[in-house]
Amino acid sequence: MTVIATAGHVDHGKSSLIRAITGVEPDRLAEEQRKGMTIDLGFAHVTTHAGNTLSFIDVPGHTDFIRTMISGVSGVDIALLVIDAGEGWKPQTEEHLGILEVLGVTSGVVALSKCDRVSTEVVSQRTSEVTARLRQSTIHWHDVLHTSAHTGDGLKQLVSVLETLSQRQYRPVRHGAHRLFVDRVFTIKGAGTVVTGTLDSAALRVSDSLVVARTSEPIRLRTIQVHGETVDHCEPGSRCAVNISGVDADHLVRGDALVAPALWKMTNVFDATITTLTGLQRPLTQRGSFTIHIGSHFQTASLRIIGAEQVAAASTGLIRIRFTQPLPLVPGDRYLLRDTSTNSTIGGGTILDVHPLLRVSRAQPQGTIESIMDGRGFVPVEEARRLTGQPLEAVVGHWFATPNVVATALDNLSQQLDTHSELRIGELLPHERDLVALLPHAVRDGDVVRRPTATPLSSHPLAVEIRSWGLTGPSSSTVDRNIIRQLIQQGIVFEHDAIAFHSETLLALRPQLESLWALSSHGFTVSQLREHLGITRKHAVPLAECLDKMGLTRRTGDYRLPGHKW
Repeated sequence: MTVIATAGHVDHGKSSLIRAITGVEPDRLAEEQRKGMTIDLGFAHVTTHAGNTLSFIDVPGHTDFIRTMISGVSGVDIALLVIDAGEGWKPQTEEHLGILEVLGVTSGVVALSKCDRVSTEVVSQRTSEVTARLRQSTIHWHDVLHTSAHTGDGLKQLVSVLETLSQRQYRPVRHGAHRLFVDRVFTIKGAGTVVTGTLDSAALRVSDSLVVARTSEPIRLRTIQVHGETVDHCEPGSRCAVNISGVDADHLVRGDALVAPALWKMTNVFDATITTLTGLQRPLTQRGSFTIHIGSHFQTASLRIIGAEQVAAASTGLIRIRFTQPLPLVPGDRYLLRDTSTNSTIGGGTILDVHPLLRVSRAQPQGTIESIMDGRGFVPVEEARRLTGQPLEAVVGHWFATPNVVATALDNLSQQLDTHSELRIGELLPHERDLVALLPHAVRDGDVVRRPTATPLSSHPLAVEIRSWGLTGPSSSTVDRNIIRQLIQQGIVFEHDAIAFHSETLLALRPQLESLWALSSHGFTVSQLREHLGITRKHAVPLAECLDKMGLTRRTGDYRLPGHKW
């Protein structure tokens, strides 16, 4: 489901357009209807003739309610920039555009409103002015449409364009990692606490468990509603209302996040990119008073600039931001930064590291797995997933580390083994106890690991026979299992599902693996490996597993990437 947020200067007709398109009054509050001005977020939806649902968030245009506007547009898919054909480009049009850009909105439509009140010459002039202004925007503005909420002109075309854009949207998913930033909390008599928000990261089901990120209070989902209809689940990007139990409404506020327990890194500091707005009054430095906005949440913050003294207007840099109340964040999240002394938007960007280790003077955040994990050594794979936001697989036991870290650790263990003749498991670090299983030419006997003292098995007839099998050998279940076990312990043979491969056979595949990675930086699948080598799935699956065991590859989801021994 696609969420569309309005943007634009006060009294340019945002709410009137939404009302005319959906038939729903987005101004819920009596004060809004009395003043004729949007104060809080409004919500409405329309189902098109093709059966697609467009969900709208109507935001206030007045500068006094800019925080509310930011919470409304955070995490939306498409922007609907509304500009009065009579007044044209105004200050809040400019600020709203900047906010949309730094929050990462990629698609948008411009609606010239109130076109029935001006001449065709003025409409044409405004269209040219707006088109010229948006030419350098980072958002792809697909159309400038002429509309009138009063006469209905242009509304069908507007809905059609928005529907087409909605079908092109893609939202990345972190399976199981639910997160809902709350933008409304209220109580319904007989039902209890209800929260609303735009769901991100993962689909949400009634059976899912959530906690309040700020307090760790567990909550239970009673019902989920999407556009007034009760559903058993809602997809990422959906506007939803959730009836919950376990916490009272007066214990929740706008900006709270409901998250899946244990799947999010709670942090009060992050490294990020920063892109400043063109109209920035002075270069950004660490001096000043700031607020950060993430989702529907905002709070005061301090900052340090990485690798520079300042960031000029319309420039990009790196920044470290600290704040008091920890938030559930992940690399790739967008944030916005405002100057509280001037009540103006500075800019924003993308979070790169939610738990930076290095001092600002040494930090070089990149947002990659290698950059995030650098200096952390071996960490539990669950923590690595929280730090990176990626579905990482353990490299050994329940540990994750980058290939360089694994290779260095193996070299250190190998040197210790050569120096002391044996290693005692009880004296090793927790991750080393699992890592010894990857040591080549080492045998574990109970709690002791040592080099084999017997005659090397590499010349054993069975080892020679397995080497002759190549990639398509018979089942190894019928051969001498005692010898097979010794060959595996010494790293001479690797086996999976009764299919064995000689280590020399696996090492000989380096050119073919390199060719597969050259085709795709995302890695290769078992099917691609099978087709590339011209073997059957019977041998391709065990081969991929044995390449993982040897360390030439590592599995990430369905793909194989270079392993720690590559």
